[in-house]
Amino acid sequence: MEPAPSCIFGRSGYMKKWSIISTMILLAAALAGCSDNSNEAAPSASGSASSSPIASATASVAVGGDINLNISQTSFDLKQWEEDGSHNTTVQGKLVVGGSPVQNAVLHAGTSKKDIVTDESGSFQIIIDQSLLMDTEVKVVSLDNATIGGSPVDQSLSAELLKTSTFITVNYPIEVKDVQPSADDAGKVVVNARIKSQEGDVISFFQVDKYRIGGVVKDADGNPVKDAVVWIDRDEGEGFGKSTPTDENGTYQLFYLPESDEGTNLTVTIGTTRYTLPKGKVFHIPDDTSVLINITLPKEGTEIVDKPPTLEAITSNGAMYTGILAGLNVPSDVAYTVTIPDKEGNFTLTVDKAVWEQNPAFFETKLTKFVEDRDLTWGDTLESSFVQPGANDPKRISPISQGA
Repeated sequence: MEPAPSCIFGRSGYMKKWSIISTMILLAAALAGCSDNSNEAAPSASGSASSSPIASATASVAVGGDINLNISQTSFDLKQWEEDGSHNTTVQGKLVVGGSPVQNAVLHAGTSKKDIVTDESGSFQIIIDQSLLMDTEVKVVSLDNATIGGSPVDQSLSAELLKTSTFITVNYPIEVKDVQPSADDAGKVVVNARIKSQEGDVISFFQVDKYRIGGVVKDADGNPVKDAVVWIDRDEGEGFGKSTPTDENGTYQLFYLPESDEGTNLTVTIGTTRYTLPKGKVFHIPDDTSVLINITLPKEGTEIVDKPPTLEAITSNGAMYTGILAGLNVPSDVAYTVTIPDKEGNFTLTVDKAVWEQNPAFFETKLTKFVEDRDLTWGDTLESSFVQPGANDPKRISPISQGA
């Protein structure tokens, strides 16, 4: 019987094993040897088994056996999304206790609530999307209908099975090209490395993604307006952007990438009321910069006067950056620096020699972050506090040597 495929995302795995000693066996042995009535014969083992078949069946599986959640492959290289679905891969899994399959156990993968149910051989399937950078935990979540050898799983064994999990990870391989002593600090090393994409893949390393449009919305008396939404778009529906609702200070923001210095419609909505620029008027958003647009709404009507002081715009600092960054999977109080990868994925990491000698794993993250205090580009140095992995980012990446 073929199990139905279940969709998840995720690589690098590890296995938790649990040795289970049945407390029921120990209890039966104690009762057999310590009867309060010395004239009563202790119950036989066969009698115990027939009077409590479920406990006996569970105990016979658990004694001397380990829990194993096996996945046929837990490490995958990230690849481009393909229209034909070739970026998806199916892996096989199996859940056994002491060599005996666990049937009808329910597993979940990552944050997905879709049930993955084991068949009579304890087997299941998972579909891996290799186009997503991801670290996905596969874990047992229910044993309500599970059986081992045709018998339900007892409470103590269930508790251990529900602790069982493994990980599937999808990431770009990280190649360490060389490690050199730091010329600036004898206690540090400089690691020259590379994030390797597959041939033909287009990888987006950390770069400008959008600029911020922000400002304040006020009423005609100069008071901040709360819960107003600022919209921008062109007549053809292009360049659409919608802000966060204004807060108690009238402040809003949205992120936008102007394609050219074309005019855009500027609209403010409060509930069902819509304020617009005068008919035929548009707003010109400058390229390659963030901008502050302060808007004062009219006392009467819904037409915004398109000149100061009711409509003011000034350029401002900052940009939204996004892309792939790498770092070391070390405690947050362990400081190091890492550079933004160039278009070939090359980056440099500088860290204490003692930390590097402990062979720390790498992590990768697709970071999106607004940076206001400086402009960033390939090769710029970032502090480790800037580059932190997300909860589902791959964090157990073992580097490979150059040419491997």
